Amino acid sequence: MQFSNNKERIAVLLGIGIVITLIFFAVISNYYGNSVSLDTTYTNIVEKRRVLAQMRIDLLRSVEMEKNAVMSLTNEESLNFANQSRAASAAVEQNLKILSSLIDAVPLQDEKKLVSEFTGCWTELGKLDQVILDIAVQNTNLKAAHLSKEKGAASLQRFEQVLEQIAPSFSGTENENRSTRLICQALTAALKIYTLHSPHISEANDAIMSQIEMQMKTEENKTSNALDELAGIIGEENRNSVVQAKTGFADFLGVTAQVIELSRQNSNVKSLELSLGKKRAISAQCDEILATFQEVVQSRNFKARK
Repeated sequence: MQFSNNKERIAVLLGIGIVITLIFFAVISNYYGNSVSLDTTYTNIVEKRRVLAQMRIDLLRSVEMEKNAVMSLTNEESLNFANQSRAASAAVEQNLKILSSLIDAVPLQDEKKLVSEFTGCWTELGKLDQVILDIAVQNTNLKAAHLSKEKGAASLQRFEQVLEQIAPSFSGTENENRSTRLICQALTAALKIYTLHSPHISEANDAIMSQIEMQMKTEENKTSNALDELAGIIGEENRNSVVQAKTGFADFLGVTAQVIELSRQNSNVKSLELSLGKKRAISAQCDEILATFQEVVQSRNFKARK
């Protein structure tokens, strides 16, 4: 193409420049929204990066504190960690609102999709957290273990001491060997009941706990039968010692019943099972969505700066 003079050439070049400029701004407007300036967009992206980074930090902290609450050895520690977990979750919730407002200000389809995915995942995680933390702070398994170790052991020791006092009553009599056998039978069966406390406390399966309780009942019957037989062969003047032994054994069974009741609630076992199972999978999914979100925003930030 030839131009008659410089003015025409300049006019054509200006026209081409205007067209290119219009096309450039049309592309930018289509990508970032018609009413949003580049400065506003860049500020929006920087803020999204900050919010997303903090959300991941608080999400991981919430998960970590929840695990600490589940595995704590005292009620005070468990409650303290549970409160820290809830505080971290509240921070995630607050930043999610900020993130949603940032997306509303510069609406992009992929970001809207990601925030929707995270909101769904986060809602599911929140429901599970509520269950885990509520039962974790009950600490029924830890309470059962403490009860068994303290009151259970003490009541069993008292029962043993009473049985030891019975033995001299038969010294030198025809029932000496028989009484020794019965005393050993009664004490051995009671000890077996005590050793079954621990597996019952740590067991999560109801059917297996029922089997353990049946074993306890079998040993209980052995002790009761041995005490009844002792009462039948001991002299009248020493009969009160067998009554004391029966009372001591009843006290031990009372503690055992409390241990079983607490153990059956299984708050620590259930919360740990949820924490290491379903909770772990859902929290990983939520974090993965946030990581993807960060990659998307980081990529967009690079484009904007070019």
